[in-house]
Amino acid sequence: MKFDQLFEQRALVAEKLKTCIRDFGYTKVSFAGKLDISRPTLDKLLSGSIDSKSTFDKHLQKVLVVLEMTCDELLFYSSEVKTEKVEAVYSLNAPADYTMSEKAEKQYNLLMDILDLCTIYY
Repeated sequence: MKFDQLFEQRALVAEKLKTCIRDFGYTKVSFAGKLDISRPTLDKLLSGSIDSKSTFDKHLQKVLVVLEMTCDELLFYSSEVKTEKVEAVYSLNAPADYTMSEKAEKQYNLLMDILDLCTIYY
C-alpha cells in the first residue's frame, strides 16, 4: 500500500499502532517523547481523529522511522503470542500457576527481612 493511502485507513493505522506501541514496550508518554510530539497529538493519532492529511503524514513518517517499519509492515503487523517462561513477576496480578524459583524465593525472603528490620528501627 502506498503511504498516501494510509490517511483513508487511519482507523486501522491507529489500531495497529496501539498494538506496536504495547508490543515494543513503550508507554504513550515515552513513545510521544521518542517521536518528539505532544501526548495529546499522539492520542489523536491513536484514536484516528487527525483530520489534516499533512499533519497525519508528518507524524506517521516519524512513527515509521522510530519503529523501523514500512507502511505495509505496520498495516499487516500482528501481535505474536509470547510463550516464554515467566522468570519473575513484579505485581499482584501474577499468573495463577506461577511459583517462585528457589533463588527468587530466597531473595524475596531476604527483602522481607530487611523491611522488617526497617520497621523496627525507623
